[in-house]
Formats: sequence, C-alpha cells, structure tokens
Amino acid sequence: MTDPWERRIEAIWEGADDGKPEALRSAMADALAGRPEDDARCLFERASVEDFLGEEAAAIPLYRRALDAGLRPPLRSQAIIQLASSLRNVGDASGAMAALKGIDPADPLSAAAAGFEALALYDDDKPARALRTALGALADEVPLYGRALRAYAADVRTRPRIRVIAVAVLIRDGHVLAEEYAATPARPAFLRAPGGGVQPGETAEAAVRREIAEELGVTVTETRLVGVVENIFDNEGRPGHEIAYVFAIRSPELEAHPRGDRLPVLDGDTTVGWYRLEDVSEESVPFYPPGALDLARDRG
Repeated sequence: MTDPWERRIEAIWEGADDGKPEALRSAMADALAGRPEDDARCLFERASVEDFLGEEAAAIPLYRRALDAGLRPPLRSQAIIQLASSLRNVGDASGAMAALKGIDPADPLSAAAAGFEALALYDDDKPARALRTALGALADEVPLYGRALRAYAADVRTRPRIRVIAVAVLIRDGHVLAEEYAATPARPAFLRAPGGGVQPGETAEAAVRREIAEELGVTVTETRLVGVVENIFDNEGRPGHEIAYVFAIRSPELEAHPRGDRLPVLDGDTTVGWYRLEDVSEESVPFYPPGALDLARDRG
C-alpha cells in the first residue's frame, strides 16, 4: 500500500504544469514542510521541480546535495540521469558523462543512461562514440536484431576529418604529466598530452583551459603557446588527422599531484600520471601528439 505522503508527491507530479511555476513550487514546498532541509528525498524533489521548470542551474546543486546525502535506489539512479541531463543542457557535456559513470550496467535504468550519454558524447564532438553507445543500448531492447545492431555498432567509425585540438604539457622535476592509453592487440601502449577539441568561436588558449577543467577538475593558472604540430595517424584502422596547439601550462593542483598516484579523466576511461622524461621515447613509450613534448621541453 502506497504511503499517503508518497501519494501526495505523485499527485503533484501528475498535475505539474510548467506554465505555472509558482504553483508547482508552492505545492512541493507544502508537501515537504516539516522534513529536514538536508533530507535526500526532499533535495531530490526540489531539484526535480527546478529541472522540470527549465531551471537547470538551480537544479544541479540540489541533485548533487541529494546524492551526497545518500539518496537511495531507485531514485538515486534517476537523480544521476537527471543531473547528467541538466549538466548537458547548461553546456557541460563532460560533466554529464562523468556523472553517468555512477550508473551500473545492471541497473534497470542503464539503457536510459546510455541514451543521455549518447547525447552528451554528440555534444562533446564525438558522434561515432555517440552512435555506438545509442545502438548498444537499443540492441538490448530488440532481441531479434540485437546481435546485428551490436556488430554494426562496433564497426561505426568517425568520418575522416581534420580536427583542431589544444593540448597541455606540464613538466616538473624531470617528469611529464600524461594520459595513458593501454596496449591493445593492434598497437602498443602510448602516452598523450591532456586536452581536446577547440570549439567553434573558441580560442585554442580558452580550449586548453576548459578541457583541463572538464577532464581533470583542476584550474590552469598560466598558459604559454610553445608551438603547433600536425599529427597524421592510424588508430587500429581508423585514420586520424590533428592540428594541435601545444601549451606549456601551470596548475598548482596538478603540480601538487603525488608522483605515484593516478588521476582519473572525468569524462573518459583513462587516467593521468607522472612519467620520467628519460623513459618517454618513440622506441619505449611514445608521447602524442608527436613533437609536443620536445616543443615544451626545448622552450621551457
């Protein structure tokens, strides 16, 4: 039997009208009256109201507080998905992808989470990954053709293009901070300078600051352009072509990062860490984009 308070909440949502925002806020405030303001469920309902009314900037901190306060399943998964959607709507696609890592693949809402992840990937200029993610989620819902969809999804490749990126090279005490990509049957392991794509209307310098904030959750305090390199490569049968702006950077948070620790990339599955400069070479562990490390080292 449904609890009377739960029925009241359900009734509020059944009659919710985004054309009458104050009526909805008032009704929810009345329903939540008498409960602690830091109660996880109350925070979630307040966040959902702001989200429903298109006030994502107000909803995001409330969702975070609800999750930190221990919101329980299944509402926890709903809060993560709604938080991710709100982050994407305010332009933080990387934050959305990072949030969705909190959804277990066995969760009943995992397919919905994959849909929102696909949208965030598309907004983050990763259309091939977006399509693979969406098709993978759809394959689980259509048993008759699921196997075919999964196979075709695995073959989706980014269309050939020239991509403009901005990368950060941070050297300290004979070490360089780099993102590590594990070896596969088709290629050895390699390191890469953190960074990402330059968006239309954005300078390369602004892009490197934004990318480091999105990927590593830290602030870049100083940048210095040391050069531009071109990288034409083959990644397991997928051709790539990049024009990379290479910046030497300063970041107190990164510089204080312990030598032996790994720092997760928030919107991906890789990590960054410190590597001895003498151990980085084309013959041992290559560093990409090619020439970026030499530029930063020679002009440091």
